Amino acid sequence: MILCLMRQLQRRLPSAMAFVVAILAVQTGFAFDWLAQLETLLPQAGEQFTENRSRAIETASASIEKWCAERTWTERTRVPAEVVGEVRQLMLAKKRVDHCLDRVLALRSSFVELPEGESQRESARHFLQITTHLIDLSGRMRYLLRDAIDNASYELTPHPDQLVAMFDLMVEQRVPIAAAVMSFVLFDPEPDSGLRPFPDAVKLKELELIAATKQSEMLPQLVRFIRQKNVSPTFKLRAAEAIKSVGLPQDPLPAQDAPDPEITAKQLREIVVAINESLLDDQQKRRRSSLLTWLNERIAFGVTGDTFHFGNLRLRSGDWLLMRSPSPYNMFTDLAPGLFTHVGVVSVHADDEGIRRFVIVDLPERGDRIPAITVDAYLKRTLHYFFLRHKDPIVREKMGEAASLMVGNETQFDLTFKTERVLALRGKPLKDQRINTYCAGFLLLCAQHSGEPREQFFPFRELPAGGHCPANLAKLGLSIGDDFVTPTGAIFSPHLEIVARRQPMYSPAREVKEGIYDHFATVMVEKKLTPSPTTYQALREKLAGLSKFNPWLAKTLAKTNNVSEHMDLQAAARASAVIETLDEIANASADQFFDARYAMNAHSTNELVKYGYEPEDIEKIKHNREKHRHLYSRWTSRQLSPRELRIELVDYYKKQGRRSLDERFFSTQP
Repeated sequence: MILCLMRQLQRRLPSAMAFVVAILAVQTGFAFDWLAQLETLLPQAGEQFTENRSRAIETASASIEKWCAERTWTERTRVPAEVVGEVRQLMLAKKRVDHCLDRVLALRSSFVELPEGESQRESARHFLQITTHLIDLSGRMRYLLRDAIDNASYELTPHPDQLVAMFDLMVEQRVPIAAAVMSFVLFDPEPDSGLRPFPDAVKLKELELIAATKQSEMLPQLVRFIRQKNVSPTFKLRAAEAIKSVGLPQDPLPAQDAPDPEITAKQLREIVVAINESLLDDQQKRRRSSLLTWLNERIAFGVTGDTFHFGNLRLRSGDWLLMRSPSPYNMFTDLAPGLFTHVGVVSVHADDEGIRRFVIVDLPERGDRIPAITVDAYLKRTLHYFFLRHKDPIVREKMGEAASLMVGNETQFDLTFKTERVLALRGKPLKDQRINTYCAGFLLLCAQHSGEPREQFFPFRELPAGGHCPANLAKLGLSIGDDFVTPTGAIFSPHLEIVARRQPMYSPAREVKEGIYDHFATVMVEKKLTPSPTTYQALREKLAGLSKFNPWLAKTLAKTNNVSEHMDLQAAARASAVIETLDEIANASADQFFDARYAMNAHSTNELVKYGYEPEDIEKIKHNREKHRHLYSRWTSRQLSPRELRIELVDYYKKQGRRSLDERFFSTQP
């Protein structure tokens, strides 16, 4: 098998690369080091991003993920030292993969130096493909590492010394996902459970790990822990310091459309003030005093200084936020697959009392005003993001200022994605202007306010995807105008540097959804779309058409659908009819995947009854087991690994969603 793969790789790669592959094969034999192979395959310059290399990296990535899964879900009986050793292996493997991603991203601006033409754009496309492979691999390894640490903690619970050794390893390696997996050690079991709480030494290690990794996702667990009545003063102080380290939330803006923060500066101050100082040593008293000084400053002035510290983020006004969510939009241009689908700009907002907040300003598709939401609240919306920063601080400040000036402005989301509407605002005051553009157009508008040329921010001019895509988009009332820019286009700029990014986290349900969205985008190029609105959707589109001649009806429809009354409501209704159905199919397939996987792992029917499950829940589990009876039989007879079960179910529900899409929008049948 391995020799066969080696021969395939040798045929695909240039002769020099094949020679390296052959040497590696001799050195490692059948214990082929796929991590070393991946590192060898990485391009060294822009022109080395090719289709063959992309395929080879995809193959190596799949093998690495399989290797990690085998070590995560081993059925071998292991001694404690071996458990810690294998977790270390996975941590180091994850680090190597992340380093590979760093190396590829370091070449992102090299494509502007290549001769202009199709060859240049082809290299850029393969950069996007390879980067996508590595982001996906990093996310999958983080997903597996979570399971591996979880399994190891179960095995090491009877061995406290080895459990502490694993914590030391996780702190040393600063493994972000480990803090979340191990947070359960902070909470004592119920008194009547018969279980013993974890020793204080283990709890302190977990707090140390949280503080070291600075994961803002740990805030809910820290707040729950610090609010317990039986927590000692020493632990309360450590937990309060950890909350500061991971990122104390800012007070929300009055009109902010986001959940309330887990804890505020005032609430944390009350907890720290209540710590009995007489039970602290001199060093702890100084730490408590320093923390109170900082909290008093946050309460009185908000965030001071020109940098917002939140977890591992160090953000400044004018930074660009690029996000990725499951969506077909990242495939609708000729530079695909896009790495990002949505954007925002960091800005500083001071309220009437002088409280300063760092906020994200964006232009959403829904709503009729430009919102501002505190950075910490906004980032809860996305699982994967980058922050870009212009190298010139004056340019950056001007972009932050532009975003701030537009907060509260009336908006009109542009379904024709025309850049010329942004250009029309050049040199004009932005405050109180109606902003008629799209999400990436908002970035261009902020960049334009700096006075620097567009090419500094978006070095490539992107074009619509080919085939039937432009005609199909027109059927939805959408189009891609001249000079179009996307959230991904900024990644190629040599003037913008990556200052922060969130480690990607793989989700099987997300893979199901993305597989369906990507299929929709692919078929939009290959086939003719046949919109098939429901009766309600058809009626809504008809009313939207009538609203062109009735201002009252336009206002009513806009308010009902939470969009601008100035938008082309008929085009919006036509597009919504397809996107709503696409979302329904993708979400339903993801939900069904969850239900099926849960059914595979649930107790037997008799045990479900014994544990008090509702009859309808039991029937749902039985239905899914019958639906996948061959898979369930192989799973219960241990013929499938957890990884193989996941792959089978993900593939099943991706195919199911794709069939539903084809039948609804691309079938030749009536």
